[in-house]
Amino acid sequence: MRRSSAILLAVLLSLVTGRAFASACEAGPATGVEPPAVTHLRAYPWTFRAPTRMALAAGSRLLVSDPQRQRIVTREASGRIIDSHLLAGTPVSIAVDGGGRIYVGESDSGRVGVFSQNWEFLYDLGIGAGEFQLPGAIAVEPVDGRIYVVDSKSHEVRVFRADGSPDFSFGGAGDGDGLFRFPAGIFVDAPLAELYVVDQLNYRVQVFDLQGTYLRCIGGTNASPGSFFGRSRPLNQPQGVWLDRAGRVLVSDAADGQVKVFDRNGNALATIGEFGTRPGGLRIPMDLAVDAHNRLFVAAANNARLEVFGLDDYQDPEAIAPGVLDVDPAVLDRDALVDSLRVALELPGYRLDAIVPGTLQVNGIPPLSLLAGDADRDLIPDLVAQFDAAALAQTLPPSGAGQLNATALLSNGFQLEARASVLILSSNSDHDADGVDDVLDFCPDTVGGALTDADGCSLAQLCPCDGPAGGAWPNHGHYVVCTVRAVARIGAHNELTRAQLRTLVPSAAGSACGKPKRQAQRRGRQR
Repeated sequence: MRRSSAILLAVLLSLVTGRAFASACEAGPATGVEPPAVTHLRAYPWTFRAPTRMALAAGSRLLVSDPQRQRIVTREASGRIIDSHLLAGTPVSIAVDGGGRIYVGESDSGRVGVFSQNWEFLYDLGIGAGEFQLPGAIAVEPVDGRIYVVDSKSHEVRVFRADGSPDFSFGGAGDGDGLFRFPAGIFVDAPLAELYVVDQLNYRVQVFDLQGTYLRCIGGTNASPGSFFGRSRPLNQPQGVWLDRAGRVLVSDAADGQVKVFDRNGNALATIGEFGTRPGGLRIPMDLAVDAHNRLFVAAANNARLEVFGLDDYQDPEAIAPGVLDVDPAVLDRDALVDSLRVALELPGYRLDAIVPGTLQVNGIPPLSLLAGDADRDLIPDLVAQFDAAALAQTLPPSGAGQLNATALLSNGFQLEARASVLILSSNSDHDADGVDDVLDFCPDTVGGALTDADGCSLAQLCPCDGPAGGAWPNHGHYVVCTVRAVARIGAHNELTRAQLRTLVPSAAGSACGKPKRQAQRRGRQR
């Protein structure tokens, strides 16, 4: 089981473990803030498996961690997906600072990496891998750039300077003021210089100043030890926390399937959503964020989607419905062009009949035919279209990588957008004339006339006499083994007979390749 499931496991296991709970937090005077007026706008599934944490960047761009797909998905305010970045590790937490730098916490390696907005790696916090037991959530203070990392399994908050060096930490395991049991979400209230930390297994949100001094708490419990449902708890399984522009504290409650709303002093105001699978339903809501348009996004992990609500006088710039495009064949050979290209389109969150008839195009080309079905057998309906390959080829580069852009108008006025990449091959792009297109050629400088393997590499390139890249042959035997394997690859690619293969094998055993220089010189004198 992935370590990214650790947070969800903590949510479930804590419901059946009996122990002494932290006492209920005492609410302060009401601040006078009103409950929000809430409008459900849409369920936004795209291709999430279990969206976990979210962060807002400039322009209300929303970054969503999807650990099971090992991706960070970036969504514009309009709904357009502009990036689905694959990472080597398992990204469980995410944050963005004022300069656009992206902070990613990986549950498998225990590191928080810092990247540019173009995903160029910059540095790690602390020592990198192994710095954290489980970096469950991250927040960045906008003035001095301090980075606050919730280390859920070590029950503390770790604080780093903007250059990634450690600053201080606070917390520890326990149920007293300032102590944690599996802390989860975190939020910096910059105007008041306060830090909100979800204390998950103490069923509360604790508030600190930016130096880690305890101030107050929200929630807590009066439930008796071992109480399964804990209905006397204001917060049953808190996960994410956010403060909106009205000064309301919004907390996602994973067990109750709701967003619970308080004022800053802990007075309950309202609930948003309910447990369920219908649009607006929340199953294991892990995190939440409110953008500049006053739209509330909730990551419903077990529904594999985002739920979007409008708060009060919200604005909704949504205009794009992102689709998922699959192309067959994904490699186009201009010298042997197929008659038609098959494109399968999925439109998560929408019915296929929402596409206005006659508006679907790929690179401005209308389809030859359309058929609804499930081409990839993933139980999600798709629209299979056949396109004239020659017409599409005219919209693509002569060779190399090309992009297919599908567009259509939906009945609600939204614009469908979906993209897929194709690879274009052409004899005009085989500069070393070895029969392998430059795009696929791992050895682009093959000597003319030499036979190659499927990667465009000749025997001399696969097994150079002076040794492989980065060093010499360990001994003569290694060179001979390389030669035998290389000849087999070349023969398979060119469908050569055994007799032809024998002509390819040089006198490897009698060569000096891989032999010490003195021995080679002595053999040369004897000859």
